[in-house]
Amino acid sequence: MFWVNVLGSVASASVLATFCMNTMLPLRTVAICSNVLFAAYGSLTHIYPVLVLHSILLPINCVRLLQALIDPTDLHAAAPWMIAFTPREITFNEKWRKTKSCFGEWWRRVRSRDDLMALSDRDLRDIRATRCDALREARKPFWRK
Repeated sequence: MFWVNVLGSVASASVLATFCMNTMLPLRTVAICSNVLFAAYGSLTHIYPVLVLHSILLPINCVRLLQALIDPTDLHAAAPWMIAFTPREITFNEKWRKTKSCFGEWWRRVRSRDDLMALSDRDLRDIRATRCDALREARKPFWRK
């Protein structure tokens, strides 16, 4: 039962994270993760309204994410790097490449922040950082520089 409660807590935290986002691509991505987590939680705890709600929201968020990737003219749905392009200047392949690059950058930030926390105090001094600096950097969400 402990893991089910952890699953519910992580699902709730992911919903909270969506409210902290400025752009639609990260918001929809985290919302999709949230839908999957809450659907699993609803299924495991036999809370069927939660399961049904997130089973309905999952395809809606997937469609909205694809719309944000395909239509760069929708400035409310577009990520900052998409706003600079007009529809005639960008192809779907280029959008896909840039989206993969964005997700790759997020993954690089997660890994580098984990590596930073693994450094000893001596290693941190070598790079002229303190443990406090490392903690501040590691606590940043992956979508922030």
